[in-house]
Amino acid sequence: MSDKKTTKKATTKKDEEEAQEALAQLQQNAMNLQGTAQNLANQLSQYMQLCKHYEQTINILTGRLQEQQRLVEQLQQQQNVPESS
Repeated sequence: MSDKKTTKKATTKKDEEEAQEALAQLQQNAMNLQGTAQNLANQLSQYMQLCKHYEQTINILTGRLQEQQRLVEQLQQQQNVPESS
């Protein structure tokens, strides 16, 4: 009977050690995933800021293009108007 108790205690201790190792590994994995998630959130924020900057640049360039188109139209109209002399 004492052999069974010794074997049972050894098995229980071994199971406990394995569980502790598994828990430590899971905690490490969780920390790694948390770091990865934070990195992704930071990248997303940077990309969103970059998109806002691009939108501003596009709006500025669109405005300049529209100004140039108006200028071209005005010049074309001036050429088409017959001189009244």
